[in-house]
Amino acid sequence: MILTTLLAAVAMVPATSGDGPIKCAVMHSPTNEKSVAIEYAGNKYPMCCGGCPAAFSKEPKKFIETAAKSGETIGETMFCPVSGEKLDWSKVKASMDYKGMRYGFCCDSCKGTFEKDPAKYAKAPVKESLVCPGSGETIKAYSEAAGFVDNGGVRYYTCCPDCFEKLRKDTAKVLGEGKAKVTAPVAIAAPKKG
Repeated sequence: MILTTLLAAVAMVPATSGDGPIKCAVMHSPTNEKSVAIEYAGNKYPMCCGGCPAAFSKEPKKFIETAAKSGETIGETMFCPVSGEKLDWSKVKASMDYKGMRYGFCCDSCKGTFEKDPAKYAKAPVKESLVCPGSGETIKAYSEAAGFVDNGGVRYYTCCPDCFEKLRKDTAKVLGEGKAKVTAPVAIAAPKKG
């Protein structure tokens, strides 16, 4: 009886602290900060070798779904899932792993909000715009975006902090200007670090 109760309690834990290794989504090998990475749907997926980016880019959803079921962490968010703010991982103080992803947070309050309903905030967008709805500028990589706002099932990325704040404050007005271009998420090679 005690063992059954303990096992049930462990099964209910939705997330773990985000401090374990991030594995390659394709080969399940360890990765590090120097690993080549693919950006997809606002997340970064490091790869273990030169052949893995093409395999992942061809079917990212397949690898993401496999990791969600296995619990193996294969990527990290580039934005706080609650506020939409761009993250600087060197300054992130709170993170947690949930269904194959490492989620970073801009503050403890956002982490607490995420913990109350992780499925709500961990949901990947089906549609998005990498054309800033404020300026009309094309954003070439998710890592170049300043933040995002979700509206009507679409994730809108912005080119700069000013556009991000304008979109957060008056979403309907900014989207009404019609500058965004909505598409499915795309796999993009992460820009190489300078």
